Amino acid sequence: MLSAIVVNWNGKAYLPACLDALLAQVPAPTEVIVVDNHSDDGSRELVAARYPQVRLIDTGRNGGPCHARNVGAAAARHEMCLFVDNDVVLQPGAIAALRACLDADPHTAMVQARSLCGDDPNIVHYDGGDLHFLGTLVLHNWYRPRSEAIDPTGPIGAAIALCFLCRRSVYLEVGGFDEQLFILYEDNQFSYKLRMRGHRIRLCPQALCTHLAGTAGLSVRGEGKYPGRRTFLHSRNRWYVLITCMRWRTFWLLVPAQLLYGVVYAAFGVRRGHLGDWLRGKWELLKLLPTAVRARGLAQRGRSVPDRELLIALPMTLNPGLAERGAAASMRRGLDRVFAAYWRCVRGLCG
Repeated sequence: MLSAIVVNWNGKAYLPACLDALLAQVPAPTEVIVVDNHSDDGSRELVAARYPQVRLIDTGRNGGPCHARNVGAAAARHEMCLFVDNDVVLQPGAIAALRACLDADPHTAMVQARSLCGDDPNIVHYDGGDLHFLGTLVLHNWYRPRSEAIDPTGPIGAAIALCFLCRRSVYLEVGGFDEQLFILYEDNQFSYKLRMRGHRIRLCPQALCTHLAGTAGLSVRGEGKYPGRRTFLHSRNRWYVLITCMRWRTFWLLVPAQLLYGVVYAAFGVRRGHLGDWLRGKWELLKLLPTAVRARGLAQRGRSVPDRELLIALPMTLNPGLAERGAAASMRRGLDRVFAAYWRCVRGLCG
């Protein structure tokens, strides 16, 4: 018994491929729910007309994918919940592979499918990652040819939320996705909340899906333009996750490194004409501080694993084409070495 939850906002062009592939799975989901963030492109009308077997929920507003996932989890009738973004197309056998991976280990709460690029399915897009102590994700097999992808031998540090299977009871236990994040860094925080309680996350390389387009005005594919909205969300959401998830001792020990990274990212934003977006992110973060402190109490409840066992300091993941040559590449490598050395110095003291 499995509930599939499709998150949608103005995805009419993608929904048929997504739902057709989902309903063709063997075994098929016991129920399919489309949670629509009040689209105005005819998405709900399409689902109602072409897929009468699908439950349709209109949230009444665009509260982002975090809100839609939480609505779907609350409405689901079964313990096993598959969460799928509207621009994701499952390949045959994906659900069966995800379910087998989850069932094999009772301590595993979340399993991510291997995501392939929609414009070139021979390239891995998202394969999960690890939690960097700076709050970012170090992505596995990022834009690597599928033939060269390295399969994990055990649990991974974090999952990407575009296509994953999760135990509903654990999803609710950790409070689901934090809706204040709207989008971006919500994967980091959700993975952090799972792992701080001792739950495991895995990648299932046999479960394949194609990620068609990404989120308009936010996603970065290949060497495409870096959107200002992404700068804003990065500026706001990274610190929000640090405040809610890190133990205070870890947080204060890492402030010098966090500030250095923040200065570098601010300079990156200025170079792209995004200073206003970066400043707006910081202003919104200040306004969110009381909310973040309240969310912290919920996030930390039931915690059993210290930060030093959850976080890493491997070289950071950057989009293809960024800081790969010349002085920028040298600076990038230098910063990675500085951050790794700093983490070695303070890791044993972290809570």
